[in-house]
Amino acid sequence: MADLKILGPVELRREDGQLEHSFLAGPKRLALLAYLTLDRPRGIKRRDQILPLLWPQKGQKSARNSLSNLLYQIRSALGKEFIITRGTEEIGINYDKLSCDAISFEENLDKGEPENALKIYRGELLKGLHIPGTSPEFDQWLERERERYRKIYGEILEQLANKAENEGDLKKAAELWDLRAQTDPYDTNAVRRTVELLTQTGSKGEALKKAEEHARFMYQELGAGKKEILNNLLGNIDDLTSAVKITSTGNAGPLRNIDPKSVAILPLEELGNDEQISTFASGLHNDMLTRLSGVADLSVISRTSVLQYRNSDKSIREIASEIGAGSIVEGSVQIIDGRVRLNIQLIRVKDDNHIWAEIYDRELTAQHLFDIQSELALKITNSLKANLTPGEKKRVEQWAPTNDLEAHRLYTYGKKHLDQRTEKGMNRAAEYFQRAVDQDPNYALAWAGLADTMALQFDYGYKAAEISLSKAEDALIRALEIDPNLAEAYASRGLLYSNRHQGSAAIRELNRAVELQPSYAEAHNWLSWNYQLLGEAGKALESAITAVNLNPLSPEAVSNLSASLLYNGYPQKALDEALRGIELQPEWNTLTFYQALALMELNRVSEAKSKLKNLSVPWAGNGPLATLALCHLLLGEKDEAGRIESILKEKGDVFALGLIRAATGEYDRSIQHFLQIEEWDDWEALSIHHIYPGIMQPLKADPRFDDILKKVNQSRGLE
Repeated sequence: MADLKILGPVELRREDGQLEHSFLAGPKRLALLAYLTLDRPRGIKRRDQILPLLWPQKGQKSARNSLSNLLYQIRSALGKEFIITRGTEEIGINYDKLSCDAISFEENLDKGEPENALKIYRGELLKGLHIPGTSPEFDQWLERERERYRKIYGEILEQLANKAENEGDLKKAAELWDLRAQTDPYDTNAVRRTVELLTQTGSKGEALKKAEEHARFMYQELGAGKKEILNNLLGNIDDLTSAVKITSTGNAGPLRNIDPKSVAILPLEELGNDEQISTFASGLHNDMLTRLSGVADLSVISRTSVLQYRNSDKSIREIASEIGAGSIVEGSVQIIDGRVRLNIQLIRVKDDNHIWAEIYDRELTAQHLFDIQSELALKITNSLKANLTPGEKKRVEQWAPTNDLEAHRLYTYGKKHLDQRTEKGMNRAAEYFQRAVDQDPNYALAWAGLADTMALQFDYGYKAAEISLSKAEDALIRALEIDPNLAEAYASRGLLYSNRHQGSAAIRELNRAVELQPSYAEAHNWLSWNYQLLGEAGKALESAITAVNLNPLSPEAVSNLSASLLYNGYPQKALDEALRGIELQPEWNTLTFYQALALMELNRVSEAKSKLKNLSVPWAGNGPLATLALCHLLLGEKDEAGRIESILKEKGDVFALGLIRAATGEYDRSIQHFLQIEEWDDWEALSIHHIYPGIMQPLKADPRFDDILKKVNQSRGLE
């Protein structure tokens, strides 16, 4: 029996026990072997399922020859009976001839032997393996499998750490929590548990070292304040706190230092009152942002942030400081007698140096519009010394979403109305996008705009799912038929999957959007939200920080940053971001809810209570009301808490009642409530994973809590 180890460094041994090196020399052989072994459901695969994954650029005949050649090589190395066939089109692994550590890892879990599973896991699935020439779908499959095993490994570590702590073996618990922290270096909660347990075992020096290492990492990677992180980790450990010396008190906040390659393209000044000028200027601005957002070496500030500086009297330096831009593109546009005149300049902010200025005078046609964009985009990337891949250079030079100027005008109107996020605005946006695709049926961006509008109409509660989501899906299919590499369409599909509680699928599509258009702030923003829902607090924070860097004046991006900071154990910073978001959008109650949750975590319960009274947050359902009940309990106001509990009973909110039972220490009743729930909506999913950590922590020691998490993950579409 051949022995394949792929959890960690790859190792393959033949039946005679000798190492088989050929698979490392030919990575596609290993890719095929891993896919046939692990892809679920396990078993026979069709050849035409495998061909486009491993040879996307080859024709059918050439790809089939390549597959046959690899199968021959595998049989030559591992035996003729290693690969089984069914007919001429189906192939698979003969599992009687293969022992694989990844499969053994899962089998031990199924048998209820997590300790044995833990011994098998040596590291990331197919660690360091990169297979050139495969399709994005194969890369996504591999990353999804890596993440699945990594997540299971982390859950085992938490389970065994809690078990060890309950049994009084604090040293072992600390070791396991330390391993858990290593699986996700952004997970401050895991580091905090490690530090607390090390302190309890008398290893105070080691505890302090762990805390300082994590603070240094978070400062270097995310710009988070060292002092706040250390206070967060050591705040309840007096003798350690007094020993801490902060060598750098700088707190850059979550936003990175300004880089010249962080670019803001300001709205063009419109010379004249003609509606044609306004439409042209808006369309050019939007297209330039889209074109440059696909360059990985640039960080392009989002349209929604820069639009706020239309006709602004603020200086370039003030604007750059507010949105974190190191370079600014500004200019003016004028249309006279069918000709367009553009005056554009690029400014380096740190020394207010005008790097270049250009004047364009062309006949107003769609072709000239996109020619100007190409010239400008190349001039900007060259001036900033941005490294372009061949694919990026081709897109910058050649991208032209439509050849129909009227369709482009209608699309521009649609974007303007969609930005309003009001019911009326979205209805008008749908009309304009529909007219744009009627004018040019091959306008992929307009189809994606229509899909976005339909999905957001459901998301904001303006339309029912049966009305909007199927239309969104139809529009997405059409967009991707026209342009299979359209980032906006993949992000829209991620939003659609999120609306349908298909969490893993949403993450996959949004990551594809980011891969295609690295500066697409909306995709990073929606990624953060979906990572939150799936319990990935560290990844949610990373995506939220990227989204806010790219779109610093977006209330939605700031709200996701506030929530992610809270879930990662930074309540003061979460409060700061919630307050900043409230300044941006005072009427959006989600930010007030996050403000209250942060205040609770900071033990400012009376302030939190005042924010929660009569607070309505539609997506969170009874979340604000249940949180208000928790505040009353924390303040000893049992009568008021009881009154709210009666209201929640009338509403039939099983989760909220279970939460209150946990807050009163009735853990068994709380678990029983949670076990009744089959469908977990947004607030419930966020709560079970992240919110109210002091209340939830005792429940996690109960073996039935794993059954609850399985239901949550199933309900949220975690593959």
